[in-house]
Amino acid sequence: MKNVTPPEMADVKAADNNFRLTLIPDADLMPRLCTLLQKGCHVRVKTGCSLRELLCDQFGIDPEYVRKEIKVFFINNSPVDNIDEAIIRDGAIVALSASMPGLVGAAMRGGGLSWMRSSITYHDEGGDLGDSEGVIQLKLFNQVMADLGESFLVRGVYVDAQFLMDYFGRFGEDFWAKDLQMLKNGETLSRGNLRDALQSHEGMVRVSVKHA
Repeated sequence: MKNVTPPEMADVKAADNNFRLTLIPDADLMPRLCTLLQKGCHVRVKTGCSLRELLCDQFGIDPEYVRKEIKVFFINNSPVDNIDEAIIRDGAIVALSASMPGLVGAAMRGGGLSWMRSSITYHDEGGDLGDSEGVIQLKLFNQVMADLGESFLVRGVYVDAQFLMDYFGRFGEDFWAKDLQMLKNGETLSRGNLRDALQSHEGMVRVSVKHA
């Protein structure tokens, strides 16, 4: 899947108006749909807050889950030592993971091997924090993806149309044989209609999941 230019607020607002893809899947399809979060989706947030405030206040993640289960926090591909001091800015890439194996996992965990982390740890760039609306890319991995992915899909995420077409194209017939209702702006889509709609669309798609 190709990398895409990070979207701006105008791009996600256009998706809200022009291409809202609603998925109503069988329960056993949800874990596979949650892998979209591993690839990296975009979400609308209030910027200028700390990473902890983003997770607990804006995303509604239980503080105990953040404390006990999320072991690795990244901003812009750098590990974060203190989630109360790391500030969320427009365009940031935020990645969350449970424990990772081996020496690399030990280094990436908060408070991990300092001699390995010193040159790669995230440092805020300073400047105007600007409490305003923005768009960040969010990536979830391993057990964190399994635990939290569905809540973000229900909330709604933004994905580039061509990226999304490639993503769905990787699913085999076993996936499509399951009961999956799809709607574009409230109108029912077939699998072929979805492919054609994504192929002809330039820009972002708002993807959300509803329970049957």
